[in-house]
Amino acid sequence: MKEVHNFLGVFGHVNIDYLMTVKKLPAPNTSVEVSNVRRFFGGTGSNIAMMASGMGVRTALASFVGDDFPQDFRDALFKAGVDTYDLAEMKGFMTPTCRIMTDPDCSQIAIMDQGPMAAMDKFPIAAHAIGSSEIIHIGTGRPTYYLKVMKAARKLEKRIHFDPAQELRYVYTPKIFSEMLAMSDALFVNQHELKIAMGYLGIKKTEKILETVSLLVVTKGKDGSEIHTPSGLTKIPALKPKKIVDPTGAGDAYRAGFYAGLSRGMDLETCGMLGSAASSFAIEAQGPVGRLPTWDEVKGRAGI
Repeated sequence: MKEVHNFLGVFGHVNIDYLMTVKKLPAPNTSVEVSNVRRFFGGTGSNIAMMASGMGVRTALASFVGDDFPQDFRDALFKAGVDTYDLAEMKGFMTPTCRIMTDPDCSQIAIMDQGPMAAMDKFPIAAHAIGSSEIIHIGTGRPTYYLKVMKAARKLEKRIHFDPAQELRYVYTPKIFSEMLAMSDALFVNQHELKIAMGYLGIKKTEKILETVSLLVVTKGKDGSEIHTPSGLTKIPALKPKKIVDPTGAGDAYRAGFYAGLSRGMDLETCGMLGSAASSFAIEAQGPVGRLPTWDEVKGRAGI
């Protein structure tokens, strides 16, 4: 195993995203012409890892891609400083790819090819990312695989931060979500995912989640974010971007900014402000990692 000390080990998707425009979303058994087709590097794992690493956080990325994984994507991860030892190219698979069609009303259809991420239960766990990192951030992917990752991380007394994202709605069950939450130290969700999580747990008060984890971070878009701990609630305002271009990846940027502060020993409120600042930079550019702000830029916008 390669010996490198990382603050953060990120588990999640590494995608190729194709964004395209249509005059009208297609009905079944029809064809439509697309325009303005753009290719981006994406995936929750890649987004968080690239942005955090770009802000000086030593970050390992653990994910599965196909043997067609583009060299320019790997070069971008290298340039950002991401430890890609556990970014595994799986023979016979295509890299996870998401194709998103958007109409003039901003309604969308997304078609997602999971590639090897759909079969990750069969693959060995990413031991380097676990062993070399202080915090293990569990993002999108198959819950049964991540249960094995969590158990391995627990044996090594690592902190586990759970961030199931949009997959909470359609990949998880109440049972497996509860089991994984019980092994976690922190939970990251947006306001919509929080409602799903509370439904899975059968609770009506947000504070009840803190009986299981010691940190709950809830992102709320233009309404900022909330940081819940046993000591109380801290509300973080959203910071206004200079321009609004594309909200894709704003939540991932928040997490990266949060970790940029946490890795430097800053208090949770400051981490939240840094997350808000990083998120505002992501909104200013096309694509989830179209803009990788520096630590000084994020710190300056957060007023720190």
